[in-house]
Amino acid sequence: MVAFALSVVWAAAINFPLFYSLLFPSQDIQQIIRALEGRETLGGDLAPLSQEVNGSAGQMRRAIQVGAYWHVSGDYNIKESHTTRTTQLSYLAWFEKRKEPTILIVTRTEVDGSRLHYDIAEGDPFSTLRAHLLPVLALAFSVCWLLWTRSRSRKTPAPGKVRIAS
Repeated sequence: MVAFALSVVWAAAINFPLFYSLLFPSQDIQQIIRALEGRETLGGDLAPLSQEVNGSAGQMRRAIQVGAYWHVSGDYNIKESHTTRTTQLSYLAWFEKRKEPTILIVTRTEVDGSRLHYDIAEGDPFSTLRAHLLPVLALAFSVCWLLWTRSRSRKTPAPGKVRIAS
């Protein structure tokens, strides 16, 4: 029962951010994805970001969100303190100049609610798959184990009772 509870919590902790970000997408990161697909232009300091990606991998043909990560941290010093919020969305992306899909990671870092920094990187497809598959496999294993132990406990008679074969 404990393994089942832990695997439910683990699977929820890994997959909840993904489902939340699909239901309530981050508009600025969606704008970057649309710019990489050529459907929108980025202005200001974001334009070089999309030009760099489009120059090296070509225009993005398709993107499917496969992961999400949020992190909030505080840095407390004597004179000043800072709060940093990091949002990271991972996409399975197909580009014109690449034969195989790649994991595209878009990271937004916000410091003290005002300074924004964006970064685009390439991730490893197998680590993304492993991160989502391990909790689901643990959950499936714990469900099977729970059902198997419950069915065994029903078959074994209580102490002091004799089972009569018919």
